[in-house]
Amino acid sequence: MTKRSSSEYYCVCVRRHYEQVWRIVSRHKTYEEAQAELEERRSYTGTFNYDNADLRVLSRSEAKKEFGPKWEFTPIGEKTKTESK
Repeated sequence: MTKRSSSEYYCVCVRRHYEQVWRIVSRHKTYEEAQAELEERRSYTGTFNYDNADLRVLSRSEAKKEFGPKWEFTPIGEKTKTESK
């Protein structure tokens, strides 16, 4: 049996109004978990908030369609395999 690497997961994405890039800020097993995280981030107040940003939830397959077939979630700051060689 081969391990199935195409498991579906959901990511919370943010794009500030002054940026062109979508940033993937968290990964979740279910859509409901991702939606709860999105709502929590929307409620942030103070100096770090999302008032001037677009937030959305993308599934792995949706992200691959938008960002390319080789896209995979990588936490910010984590080295990829090609960087570590």
